[in-house]
Amino acid sequence: MREFTEKALVLRVGRFREADAWVRLLTPSRGVLTAFAFGGMKSRRRFPGCLDPLNLVLFHFNSDRRGRYLNLDEGTLLEGHPGVRGNRRNLGVAVNCLKFTEAVQVAPEGAEQTYDLLLRVLHLLEIPLASPEEIPLLFRARVGFSQGYQPHFLGCGGCGRSLEDFDNPRFFVEKGQVLCPSCVGPESLRRGLVVSHGALRALDWIMTHPPEEWPRLTVPPAVRGEFSEAVERFMAYHLGLEWDGGSFRNV
Repeated sequence: MREFTEKALVLRVGRFREADAWVRLLTPSRGVLTAFAFGGMKSRRRFPGCLDPLNLVLFHFNSDRRGRYLNLDEGTLLEGHPGVRGNRRNLGVAVNCLKFTEAVQVAPEGAEQTYDLLLRVLHLLEIPLASPEEIPLLFRARVGFSQGYQPHFLGCGGCGRSLEDFDNPRFFVEKGQVLCPSCVGPESLRRGLVVSHGALRALDWIMTHPPEEWPRLTVPPAVRGEFSEAVERFMAYHLGLEWDGGSFRNV
């Protein structure tokens, strides 16, 4: 029987039978997991205040004898993020980030980075923000581009020229590259996404600055539109996900 104890962020909880629950979790070493809390919906001793989304919990795990599924034996609540829960706007933003994390199905290789990023976003959302609705897009960009696909946004992926040395850059979603006009070629020009220097700098800024600094990012609406289209197309092509009707679906 496999046993371990690890911190985990609760992403989603569902009930089956009267007192049992399944719990979707993000852990820093194992990525996204599903575990079962048998009797967890009624046990105040084993899971005091633990089985709710947004909770950071120290769980003790074990598996059944055949290793088919994970059980939660007990949990200790470490952080409940009350500031997020008490602000409706911030709560909606946080839930969007949780849904994306679950949909990505973060693997162990990228788990620690995503776990740390999501906790920092939740800490940011503990306080009122002027425009919290911007954060899910920035979070998707940071997580998605970090899953082994991160392009170089400040130069041409073909010849290596700096972004400052050419006009009319194109972003090729399939290649994960920014290309200058000389490297694109007329036959593939139409397949490239038109992006401004400002949008590419914004994408690079998000990848190199922590969430605590994200509220400083201000871009004109047109640049934000380019930024958003680049991120959403990239997520759909490389991760197979798009936002639809309040949840992420596979495409």
